[in-house]
Amino acid sequence: MGKRILILGAGFGGLAAANMLRKNLSAEHRVIVLDQKSWFMMGLVKLWILEGSRRLEESQTPLAGLNAKGIEYLNDEVTRIDTAAGIVEARNHGRIEYDYLIVALGAELVPDRIPEFVDNGHNLYDPIQVPKIRQRLLSMNGGKVAIAIMGMPYKCPPAPYEASIIISNIFAKSGASESAKIDVYCPAPVAMPVAGPQVSSVVVDTISKHGIRFNASHKLKSVSDRRLEFENGAVADYDLLIGIPPHRAPEVVRKCGLTAGADWVSIYKHTMRTAAKNVFAVGDVTEIKVGTLAMPKAGIFAEEQAKVVAQQIMDEIGAKPTAASFSGEGYCFMEVGDGQAGYLAADFYNQAGPVVRLDAPSKENYEKKQEFERTRIKEWLL
Repeated sequence: MGKRILILGAGFGGLAAANMLRKNLSAEHRVIVLDQKSWFMMGLVKLWILEGSRRLEESQTPLAGLNAKGIEYLNDEVTRIDTAAGIVEARNHGRIEYDYLIVALGAELVPDRIPEFVDNGHNLYDPIQVPKIRQRLLSMNGGKVAIAIMGMPYKCPPAPYEASIIISNIFAKSGASESAKIDVYCPAPVAMPVAGPQVSSVVVDTISKHGIRFNASHKLKSVSDRRLEFENGAVADYDLLIGIPPHRAPEVVRKCGLTAGADWVSIYKHTMRTAAKNVFAVGDVTEIKVGTLAMPKAGIFAEEQAKVVAQQIMDEIGAKPTAASFSGEGYCFMEVGDGQAGYLAADFYNQAGPVVRLDAPSKENYEKKQEFERTRIKEWLL
């Protein structure tokens, strides 16, 4: 009899796993993807919407395209996961049984964890809000812009710094740069703890060249109209507040026991298996500790983890031994304006300790970032 593989979430991990499984398993095996969104858009596109080179409406690819590939797409919300019984319950589709479960639900944003932020700030990681942020920036003749990283860990570590450079360039083009001030507030002592102090120093130097000030060890405590209060006792005023909200695992995941009372799903770092039978988790919903660091939440890691999971499932169904193992390696790009981007490469499972390097910005890297999106959209959904 065929197996039923249920994938929760249609982000990097969910789409990569679904496509690999469908291409390699016979039709008797069902591959089902469940997501409450009707479209997919990479997080990196939000930066292009902010700078004005892309519109939100043209960046959303319908998930219904999965059906034409033989992948069953259910546009629904997960309401309960029961790993002991091997079932998932969805709001509209009810009880769904599975033989294998891949949890790829990502991280949930919690902007209301910071008092008064929702009423006074803008969420950089909400694609619906990004066009509004851009319009607000275009209407400003200067003033103070505060970019606050409100919790750790958060998705795509370079994004707040990329956004700060884009905002600086918007002011430069509008002629408002002389009277504008941009501050980035970070709760950690360095810009990107996951990348280490050396890369963090380069990041700070890069934004400083654009007149952007980096404020280390400033964890936002509360927000009021035009005023920020930080846990270190510092205060600051602002005209426009842009925040990266705290993240957490979705409630349905926390309730089912996969987090074991922690913030994120614990997995075996090479196989992505959880403690539950035939249940895997990939991407932002998980936490992999490497020494004192946690692996960053970035799409490339979710994608590579998903491929490892898919291979294990395929090998198990085919009664073959598996050597599939996640290497802990990944990369991303950091835009610095003028159509250029740096290249961040990381090896978190390196025996001597995590190694992260940042290559100098180039137009070639920026083009690679654009191609990164194009190839995956085509492969996964078109």
